Amino acid sequence: MQQRLFFCLFLLNTPSDCLPGAEKDAPVTYTQEYSIVLKGAVSGIEKVTERISREGKVLANSTHEILVTDGVETKRMMFTTSMSLQKGTWFPIHYSCRYSSGEARDSYEVSVRDGQVVRTLTRSGRTSVTKLQLQPGFAIVDFNVYYQYDYLLQRYDLRRGGKQTFMNFLPLIAAEIPVALTRLEDSTVRVGDKALEVRNFRIEFGSSWVGIARSDKNGRLVHLILQDKELEVVRKDLLPE
Repeated sequence: MQQRLFFCLFLLNTPSDCLPGAEKDAPVTYTQEYSIVLKGAVSGIEKVTERISREGKVLANSTHEILVTDGVETKRMMFTTSMSLQKGTWFPIHYSCRYSSGEARDSYEVSVRDGQVVRTLTRSGRTSVTKLQLQPGFAIVDFNVYYQYDYLLQRYDLRRGGKQTFMNFLPLIAAEIPVALTRLEDSTVRVGDKALEVRNFRIEFGSSWVGIARSDKNGRLVHLILQDKELEVVRKDLLPE
């Protein structure tokens, strides 16, 4: 099941765009680049930039490029995402995913208002709209979009500790699944001649996927391992040459 969901994301292809109303002139406050490692080989890259709007919203934009294979053919897939969140709570307000490779010109978009979620999916020129009423406080960590782990990890209550569960909305299938975080013992990784202290979390997506997510002291993703997918995501400066 998880493999089918993993690859169905890459059936969507459409041009890149930015958030509606996003303040393109707002200064960039954060930028990061990740290497995507599949079955031990570097297969893609994710780049993310973050801005703060005049209203205090967090505006994130990302570009993604990855090589995927079905065992017979390898394709280069490229897509962009845009996300808007409430600063401080990290609750999503708007999210879109748009593809720039292939010919299908597909996309999907999520808008959140007063607990109502509207997911608009465009596939092969046909558009469908799904509306759901969800409990406040859900997260959006999309398939194959890794900077969004930042916002999930920052919602973990370090003072309370233990296992904490969040509901995660998956835009592609318009459904929620529980995501549980459990803090593990902190550790240290080497960055050149410096030591980087990291927080380690066990992450469980329902009963399907289990992995380890590591963040720096600011809650930013450093390293992600999803064993069932044979997938690692590594902050680029930490990947050996």
